[in-house]
Amino acid sequence: MTEQDIHDVWYEYATTFVDKKNESELGWDGLTPHEQEITALWLFEVDVFNGGFIQFFCNWGEETYLYVLRALHTIGANQVRNILKEQYGCIEHLADDERLSALWDIPRFLTPEEEQGLDKLDQQFWNNDDQIARKAYAYYHGKLGIEA
Repeated sequence: MTEQDIHDVWYEYATTFVDKKNESELGWDGLTPHEQEITALWLFEVDVFNGGFIQFFCNWGEETYLYVLRALHTIGANQVRNILKEQYGCIEHLADDERLSALWDIPRFLTPEEEQGLDKLDQQFWNNDDQIARKAYAYYHGKLGIEA
């Protein structure tokens, strides 16, 4: 199977669980742990490749961040997991900041140094060697029987 085939199969498969989460009144709680991981990985990759970590985190929050960390550990994507943890470290100090009324307030309170750090880490993510789709497909294909 080509790299493009793996990406196509993975994203098609993952979107079924994103849809399941979005259509369920239970949201994340309506998914199994593996389904949570698959959904979180898909949301993470789409947003980080589109607008970086800040877009991902401000769209989905800490709960999804934690599911992504778990998923990256599960599939063995340690390089990306370490980058993601560093990115979160750039905003963690704002967790209980009373100036925030929504997650999208976070960018307003980042220092120039934090913004630069996040940009540098986004570049590392975009150029990483982990091949998330390939690793996710390989792992979940075996566990859940993803069919190509």
